[in-house]
Amino acid sequence: YTTSTLCVFKLCPSSTPADLHRLSLCEPHSIPQSYYLHTMFSTPVLLSSLLLSLSFIPAIPAWPSGAPASVCHTMLPGHGKEPQTLADSPYHVQVSSLYLKQEERIKVTLSSKSETPFKGFLLKAVEVPSNNIIGTFTLLEDGGDNSTAQYLACTHPQSSITHTSNVEKLGQTVEWSPPDQFTGSVVMVATFVKDGYTYWVNVTSETVQTGEMEMGAASAVAKLAYDWLMGFILAWFQ
Repeated sequence: YTTSTLCVFKLCPSSTPADLHRLSLCEPHSIPQSYYLHTMFSTPVLLSSLLLSLSFIPAIPAWPSGAPASVCHTMLPGHGKEPQTLADSPYHVQVSSLYLKQEERIKVTLSSKSETPFKGFLLKAVEVPSNNIIGTFTLLEDGGDNSTAQYLACTHPQSSITHTSNVEKLGQTVEWSPPDQFTGSVVMVATFVKDGYTYWVNVTSETVQTGEMEMGAASAVAKLAYDWLMGFILAWFQ
């Protein structure tokens, strides 16, 4: 089929599809346009080339104005590409404190490790080990036209944060607070989208302890410090 397509300009006007493999000496301009079009579009080579060309069309970000609540569980942006390896992520999720009282808030920051901007993001807080979405986020911005983040009701109002546009960003900071009377461990989970081909899913922060567990952790640290100090004093006097 490839040879037939390349030699179509050397076929006589009277040629039929059965003559595609036979060459003649007629001039290119003597081929009727209708026959040329029929021959060109009936070849499997053209179809294969067309499909190959379509495969190189760049992926378009699925949610340029923010992720929908339907992806809160998978955290996938729907770009049709596999996520990148977490170990290679140029982004991280940082929290301002690892211990939190029930009525307090912590700052959560999405940022780049190497000045690599990201276009989209999705952030949620999950309870450990149930992985249930928990708590409430608060935007630090005024929420106007220049806002780069917006609330997303994954399971309840303000239970998640996502981008408002695909403008490049180097960071995003919000606040998070636990629900009333909650005691337990929480991890921040985020998706970062660099472009239509490149994104990272389930980038996590360090574990945050809330409620009474804060006192337990603080007591454990104090006990370790006390034991070390007493051991040092005893060794000094021996």
